[in-house]
Amino acid sequence: MIDIGIAVVGGVLFLLGQYELAFWLIVLAIICGLGAVVKAVTNPSWYAEKRDEAGLETNFFNLSEHIASLIVTKAIVVLVLAFIAWYLGAKAGYF
Repeated sequence: MIDIGIAVVGGVLFLLGQYELAFWLIVLAIICGLGAVVKAVTNPSWYAEKRDEAGLETNFFNLSEHIASLIVTKAIVVLVLAFIAWYLGAKAGYF
């Protein structure tokens, strides 16, 4: 959930008028979110261990169902963050 925390800081910077810094923080949040998906896909046991540490349901016999839900969730978050990054990039004069 660090990508959401970074995005919240970016939102605060947006409200303060720091569009350039907010844009780069949103880009960082996108990279963090995609990195988590890549790590979970390449190392499913790591992802299952992290779910277990967080107290979430873990099915060691079918790890792909949890990874699929992660991919869908991160895809939605990345799409929203991409739209926000595009908006902030336009406000910052990058586009």
